[in-house]
Amino acid sequence: MHGKYREYYVTRKLAPFKVDGLAMPYPEFVPRLYNFCKALGFRKGLIMPSRAFCSDENQGLPIILLTKHFGTFPFNHGRVGGIMATDRHGPHAHHGEDLVIVQASHVGYDPDTGVYGKYARPQRIGRCVGDSCGKLTHVITPYLEQYSFAKDRIFLHRDEQQDRYLITVKNSFIDFAFHPVKDGLVLRLQHIAKMNNGGIIRPVTAASTSQVYEVSESFRQRIDATGYVWKTGEGEPIGNLLTEDMFFFREDFHETDESILLERNIIEFMPNIVTAKNPPLRAAKINLQLEFTRVVESIRRGTEYKGKNLLYIAGLNLDISEFDDFPATNYFVPWAAHIQLEGEHPGEHAHPMEQDELFASLMQYSIENPDQINLKEEIGRMLRMPRFDIRSPK
Repeated sequence: MHGKYREYYVTRKLAPFKVDGLAMPYPEFVPRLYNFCKALGFRKGLIMPSRAFCSDENQGLPIILLTKHFGTFPFNHGRVGGIMATDRHGPHAHHGEDLVIVQASHVGYDPDTGVYGKYARPQRIGRCVGDSCGKLTHVITPYLEQYSFAKDRIFLHRDEQQDRYLITVKNSFIDFAFHPVKDGLVLRLQHIAKMNNGGIIRPVTAASTSQVYEVSESFRQRIDATGYVWKTGEGEPIGNLLTEDMFFFREDFHETDESILLERNIIEFMPNIVTAKNPPLRAAKINLQLEFTRVVESIRRGTEYKGKNLLYIAGLNLDISEFDDFPATNYFVPWAAHIQLEGEHPGEHAHPMEQDELFASLMQYSIENPDQINLKEEIGRMLRMPRFDIRSPK
């Protein structure tokens, strides 16, 4: 007799990403990072930093500070949304003996309100507040709109006469056996509605564009536990009771440029993002965690950094707009780090340095960097250089 194989669904859980108490102003983070590198054995004048940031102008201060403290303009590993171009490992490795990579997704932050995702653009007339990161917000917006649409068009109600608790669902949200949803939000009815003994979910009635199902006892108890009072008649929209475990998205990706990599990263966790209090912050954190995993794998499987000293550190850039007489600035929230050192035992840094350990390690080091360069003096030296007679070859 042939064995029976059970179908199962494997999910992925992300590690908790803390922000509170871990954000460092960039003018403090970068010298700490440089001194951390020196403590690992990296050598002054031989360190080649690289950054993997979004292309927004508000990522300029981190780049300037990396230049100032490491003594050279950083290599560019970045794509839109904080995605890393892993095919640039080779060129980066050829530009220095000791290598540093700083990768960060970014998100705006307003210290007065605690709201994430917005940034005032000083180069615009008036106080023009826009999305930050604009690309990340652009990617998640269609999903936020679909979620908002569904919250208003799925109804909970009670049939008092037959003592039934019901849910009315638009046909476009239902994965029918012969007509599954091809593009859009899909309700996980198996977690909500009653099933018969054959595992079939049958509606109790239908309308022109919707189906009405009796909810399961466990789902009713779950809703009751929130303090919700069921209404009779047509009931009312489910609203915020439509939680992340009740739906998923089946989508043809919206993006057509290289930002499709960002959408691919976060699509699995989109229900978690759209139901979050701060969707841009949640999306940035999730993208960063998944990118870190992908990039570490690319480093370990590749040969570009073999025999080199390498510190790859990932985190979250917080963009804070200018206010009063203070300029715009950035904070860095460290997430994790991958370390490999020339000549070390293979098991020495077999595991990444996780968030708490990484933060504690960085905080051990001074914000004073005796090796930093004076950018004003360097520019002055360039201006004093003789003018070269540059000609085309004959």
